[in-house]
Amino acid sequence: MQTESMASRQWTPRYDGPEVLLMTAAARLRDEVARVAAAAGVEVRLLDLPDAGRIPEGSVVVLGSDAAARLPRLAAEVIVAGFPEESTLLWEQAAAVAAHRVAVLPEAAGWLAEYLSRSRHGDARGSVVALLGTNGGIGCSTLACWLAADAAGRGLSTLLVDTDQLGGGLESGLGWDQVPGLRWPDLAGVRGSVNPAQLRASLPAADGFSLLGWGSGQGPQGTTDIPRQAVTEIVAAAAAGFDLVVVDAGRARGEAGSWLSAADRALLIMPAGTRGIAAGTAAGGFLQPIPTSAVVRGPLPAGLDEELAAEHAGLELAGYLPGLRGLAAAQERGRLLEKAKHRAVRRLMRRLGPSLAPSGGRTA
Repeated sequence: MQTESMASRQWTPRYDGPEVLLMTAAARLRDEVARVAAAAGVEVRLLDLPDAGRIPEGSVVVLGSDAAARLPRLAAEVIVAGFPEESTLLWEQAAAVAAHRVAVLPEAAGWLAEYLSRSRHGDARGSVVALLGTNGGIGCSTLACWLAADAAGRGLSTLLVDTDQLGGGLESGLGWDQVPGLRWPDLAGVRGSVNPAQLRASLPAADGFSLLGWGSGQGPQGTTDIPRQAVTEIVAAAAAGFDLVVVDAGRARGEAGSWLSAADRALLIMPAGTRGIAAGTAAGGFLQPIPTSAVVRGPLPAGLDEELAAEHAGLELAGYLPGLRGLAAAQERGRLLEKAKHRAVRRLMRRLGPSLAPSGGRTA
């Protein structure tokens, strides 16, 4: 993953990823594979032919045309790589050593970088949960912060994603203004696939979870256009790098589409009452086909409980959140997470938390 601003961020950690085992005597191929591996966030280790018998099972091995012809079959992921002038030879050698892929460089550089990156993480994928509100100011960001902290407390690697660059930044409400790490403006220039481990290592982290936000003080003069493709790639990488990704998607409206493309589930925060139910019904239709459940926000009008409110909106009830005093003041002081100690919030987390966990977590 490369951006224009990342080079100047001295705090950005060096990614200590897995090795790619390369067997070739050709300097040109060594340089090209090293460049591709760097883009994928993995390291290259050059092997001599006598070392082939000590290659661990499951390794990723890149063979040059000069090595493939002399190598026995390996119990490893084997890629035969070379250049256009030897493409016919590469395919013949790939068949001889039962290689899994052939990479003709530099045309296949993008594919090879993505393959090497994914080989590090396998098919593991965390859950992506989008939080939306039927209207602004209903507490979507607050609940997203609480969910992220609760998931982290249960041992899940968790990322909170802020989608509102005009909202003042979640950093402020969490008290993270000085926590170092990349923000959305740093990632606007991302092109192609993003390495999940690099992303995870580069983001601000505190209180047990990570945050991808805009930084504090974003305003009309500081807005940044994030291309839809960049959003898609970054959220996909986040899902590969974290057990749970909580997306604070803001108000349910058309502009939220790019943020929802990778969502496995949506939580819709809706007020009780006639207008709230009508808004919940409309938002539920907008969110289809994403599985959506409702968090009903109090207070409840006379004769209506949270179960009925969700049912009338055509949604499954995910939980109930009463109105809490002092939220605005807590957010202003950077103490939003302290309000999660309230009995009603703990009750909601006990109900919501386990249902959001991925089917199989990864260890970090």
